[in-house]
Amino acid sequence: MTDDKAHHPHWHPLLRWVGHAFGLLYILVTLLFGPIKWLAAWLERQQVIQRYIRLVASFPPAAGLTVSLLSLGLLELSKIAVLLSYRYFGLLTAMVVTLCAKVSLGYFAHTTWHAARPNVIVAYPWAARVDAWIGAQLVQIRGFRDRLVGYLKNRSWYPGIVNAFMIIQKRAASLAGWIKTGLANIFR
Repeated sequence: MTDDKAHHPHWHPLLRWVGHAFGLLYILVTLLFGPIKWLAAWLERQQVIQRYIRLVASFPPAAGLTVSLLSLGLLELSKIAVLLSYRYFGLLTAMVVTLCAKVSLGYFAHTTWHAARPNVIVAYPWAARVDAWIGAQLVQIRGFRDRLVGYLKNRSWYPGIVNAFMIIQKRAASLAGWIKTGLANIFR
């Protein structure tokens, strides 16, 4: 067997499955990140973030585009961290790393692009076309998400599932309060 055949990607179905699973997880996290607008709004009010946005907005178009691409590159490099965490620490750790990378580096890349975008779009017409195409793709994905959520909400079992989650949340909160009170009594 030659080295080429030993490393052929189609001969490792488990790795292909893991790659597809992480890709799906990444898309799901992207779809779910939209509803976390309160976190993005809170971060946007922070003084450090506001200074960073003003700094990037003051860059010339080429520098703004470079910083945006570098921040996007960091987000893409985080996928290597996901794969390494899966290999050495398991699936649960890889899922946590995916979520953390998407929330932190994803927010950083998003904020950087939105700060640099006005100058870049004016200076480079091709960037405006790419931005419009990506925007159209995101609209399609959000439309799919909204249709899926609407479909799920119209199912007869949906209210029962929501109620079950509410009960679990209330019991978890009361358990946390009970543990907190117990620990406070122990350490008095």
